[in-house]
Amino acid sequence: MPQTMNWKIVGLFLVSALLLFFGFDRNLWRLSPAENFSSFQQDSESLVLGRLVQSRQAGLFSEGALLGWGDAASPDLTAEDYDHQYDVYLSDGGFDSYMIYKSQSGMQAAFFGLLDWGSPFSSARNLRLFHAFTALMSALTISALVTWFYLEFGWVTAITVLATTLGSMWVTYYGRNLFYSIWTYFLPMAILLHLLRRESLGGILRERNLYAAMCGLIFFKGIFSGYDFLLPPLGMLAVALIFYAVKDSWSFGKSARRITLTAAFSSAGILLSFLVVAAQIGAVSGSFADGLLHLANTIGRRTVGETLNPAQSGIYELAGAASLGSVLDTLLHKSAILVGIKYIHLIYVFLAATVLFLAVPRLRKGTRSDIALLVTTWVSILSPLSWIVLFKAHAAFHSHTTSIIWHMPFVIFGYALVGRLLAGVFRGR
Repeated sequence: MPQTMNWKIVGLFLVSALLLFFGFDRNLWRLSPAENFSSFQQDSESLVLGRLVQSRQAGLFSEGALLGWGDAASPDLTAEDYDHQYDVYLSDGGFDSYMIYKSQSGMQAAFFGLLDWGSPFSSARNLRLFHAFTALMSALTISALVTWFYLEFGWVTAITVLATTLGSMWVTYYGRNLFYSIWTYFLPMAILLHLLRRESLGGILRERNLYAAMCGLIFFKGIFSGYDFLLPPLGMLAVALIFYAVKDSWSFGKSARRITLTAAFSSAGILLSFLVVAAQIGAVSGSFADGLLHLANTIGRRTVGETLNPAQSGIYELAGAASLGSVLDTLLHKSAILVGIKYIHLIYVFLAATVLFLAVPRLRKGTRSDIALLVTTWVSILSPLSWIVLFKAHAAFHSHTTSIIWHMPFVIFGYALVGRLLAGVFRGR
């Protein structure tokens, strides 16, 4: 029997990974608007292409190994400038100048640069493989979450999470983007959930190893994919801990200790990654303090909209002056799936599922897992909300790309709650 169960898990993981991969890599299921799929966030991704060209012509560590744009006449870039990065890379050309991007370390470009250097294929084939690799990593990471939902709640819940993720236009858009490498956002939570489940079943989990692992994973996320959505990866770790705190009835002391120390070590991982970026900037400018100053400036303009650069002050002050209510309203009314259902509609669905879950006893088993899922679903909304509140200026300025935060992990757990409700309906029949 255990062997059969293992094959079920492996089968679910592989099928999930394949379905998600073809969605992320090719939009094969046509669940996201085709006209937006191939061009989504090319402005950001062009930074990686610019870095690949710079690494090819001047070395992996040139210009501090930082991302950037080649032949950029000014910081105010156009679509032609972004296209130029792709054109030069695909034609095996070079740049006459290189403008560095200082707001993340860019280790994803260093990784792809190494692959590019050792590849026997053409640049076009390499770029295709880089997208496929990123889509595969996203698919594997989210499939690890789907598998966890199966282990905790069964087939119906797992399939619900998988199907709704396949139908998410935003997860699909981000799935293969080289700049964001969205899998790095979800990886720490996926690993933590499986570690805590193992402990829940009687395994040994040494807390010092847990904290070190979370510090390392968040550090890796910082240097590999940057800080565009800084808080949700930390919020997702808290969600994993709260789920098992409720399910396994941890004492208040154990819960507080684990949440506090995980937050502290994860924050340390972010700070360490900040030091790496500062050192990279310092390698270009000659002063480590320049890197720290840039980080302070970036955090200021992304939170309250204040910048130390007078030339940029107007544009960011406008974003900082936007009301929190208007920003939140905009993000709640973004389309969540292709048929036009918005995130505010999903919240109504999750609320209705919660009411039915509580009001109709036969729709739930009444286990600690069910209670933990219900609690965690509504706690998890604090993860995206905290980012919107603290990084309001960034959310206002980039509202066209921010919808992914609802999946970190509120929407995922909300869909799981709906799946658990459906499982109760099937069980009743």
